[in-house]
Amino acid sequence: MKKNVESILIIGLGMIGASIALASRSKGIKVFGYDSNDSAVELAKKENYIDESFKSLEEINNENLADKIDLVIVCVPPRQTQEVFNKIHELWNTSITITDTSSVKNHLKIKDVDNIILSHPIAGSDRSGLSAADSELYIDKKNVICDPFKAKAEHLKRLIDFWESAMQMRTSVMTVNDHDLIFAMTSHLPHLVSYALIDSIRLSSSNVEDNAGGGLKEFLRLSGSNSEMWSEIFTLNRVDLIKALAGLQISINNLLELITETKEIPDVFNHLEILRDELNEIKSFKEDNF
Repeated sequence: MKKNVESILIIGLGMIGASIALASRSKGIKVFGYDSNDSAVELAKKENYIDESFKSLEEINNENLADKIDLVIVCVPPRQTQEVFNKIHELWNTSITITDTSSVKNHLKIKDVDNIILSHPIAGSDRSGLSAADSELYIDKKNVICDPFKAKAEHLKRLIDFWESAMQMRTSVMTVNDHDLIFAMTSHLPHLVSYALIDSIRLSSSNVEDNAGGGLKEFLRLSGSNSEMWSEIFTLNRVDLIKALAGLQISINNLLELITETKEIPDVFNHLEILRDELNEIKSFKEDNF
């Protein structure tokens, strides 16, 4: 088994997969590609995103692929990841390292496999598709590695080396449970809140048009993300997302009681002072942690 990645196969040539392809080719790595959308594959070949392509998952599902490919990266929507893993089962327990890019991991269940390791490159855009690919998308970004199937050490080392060297990312390792809870709070909840905020403006029938302040623009960007993908993420990680929502609800209720001056407080204080102190504490936490 080669230590370094010299060739990769990317399954799914959307923005995430195509960006990996561009970055890999810039490092001299040979890139094979597959996508269920034939036109995406043809465009990827025409624009030199990939070197060669496969026509189907059935063609890929061949243990002899180990002779020419070192790493397979599954870059499909979260709910499809398990399906793709199952359809390339002939690659399990071979010299090929297999990983994914999904931002939810708890639904991925595989037994008796020693070469599948889960990855979550924390980089993205509100744009999607091959045309949104960026060869520098991953530089200096974080990538979280989860190893629930206890892969062989050489596969783990090879994968981390690929993300850190070829993609120029920072990596860390955590459990699936920790991963899904953390990203429910830091990624999935912010996206859900952005949809809720824009929906509240829509339902208010207010004429916002070009009166959006700077604070709203980030919510507008988040709510412009791929709705099909995010509906999958919300439902797949519903347990941890509900926990995150419950925490948010407590915080909102606390601030609402201070703003409306309905919160019971000692007579020596006033609601404005406590609200200001509360906001300052939140600001300090943000500055210390982000």
